[in-house]
Amino acid sequence: MSVPVAVGVDALNLLRDRRGIGRYVRALLQVWHRAYPERIAPTLLVPHAFPGLLARRFAAALGVPHVRLARRSRAGQLGLDLVWYPWNGMTWTPPVRSVVTIHDVWPFVSPASDGRRREREQRHYLHGVKHAVRFIAPSQFTKAEAIRYLHLPTERIDVVPQGVMALTGGGVQPAQVSGAQRYVLFVGEPERRKDLETLARAMQKLPERSRATTALVIAGRGADGVERPEGTRVEIEGEVSDERLASLYTGAAALAFPSRYEGFGFPVLEAMLYGTPVVASDAASVPEAGGDAALYFHAGDSDELAHVLDRVLTDEALARRMAAAGRARASVMSQELCARRTLEVFERVAGR
Repeated sequence: MSVPVAVGVDALNLLRDRRGIGRYVRALLQVWHRAYPERIAPTLLVPHAFPGLLARRFAAALGVPHVRLARRSRAGQLGLDLVWYPWNGMTWTPPVRSVVTIHDVWPFVSPASDGRRREREQRHYLHGVKHAVRFIAPSQFTKAEAIRYLHLPTERIDVVPQGVMALTGGGVQPAQVSGAQRYVLFVGEPERRKDLETLARAMQKLPERSRATTALVIAGRGADGVERPEGTRVEIEGEVSDERLASLYTGAAALAFPSRYEGFGFPVLEAMLYGTPVVASDAASVPEAGGDAALYFHAGDSDELAHVLDRVLTDEALARRMAAAGRARASVMSQELCARRTLEVFERVAGR
């Protein structure tokens, strides 16, 4: 009987990251715990002096009965085969081999003008480039970007597309917006690259029959300061629970994903899982996430986005076909597959 790979997991952000990256990490840990206990033995590594005091919180966050938790300064004493850094880089150096997941390289594509901030945002990437033995990218696009901006050799990068799983364990009631017949959903932080401005202009350009009856719902941390487009009903949800996000996906007439730069495009697959038609930009890695199940528009083109959105909002047969195609796409892009392929990378690094 083979010995499971002993993997330390840099878990500093595990409790507080509610974005797609956090859900990705928690989902993989859940799948490994449920499906592959004979192949992988994860230990969560944290900087806290008394990690045992956090064990219940980590177990609850993962929905598992127990977790292995240790202080990261003891990584060399735990018999680990490797340490996995799932947060875009390394903030500390272990005494064993390390694997880094790079979700995107935005701090290098659009570096901060302030030198101290730029150094802070790029530091952990560069530390990973120097010390990690292997890298995981969620898309061919991100692999190409890592080669271009981080000068990583192609043979050190494995592409493992992210997957999706249900946000809740039970039934989901679709959300509604009072005073609107339907709503278009945007999920994400309103960073410049997410291009919420193009979506706002597109909502203003919808034909009157659609614009008068359709709201825009924005869910994501930092959305409270978003400027509301004139003539469009806008509901700001801000950062929401998994249960609320599932409800928003289920009730939406469409997910609009106008981003100009993504390492993968996690909300695209999440929306598809809940049968929500997806209208997305053709930029970066987004088509790798959506495949043939989304309708695409040229990034930054608000006229085209308005036209495509209006088709989805007014053509019920098209919306039904997109919902079915999206569910089929989500079913083959599962977190189970992502977890298994990530585990295979670890096993190769460990020499199994």
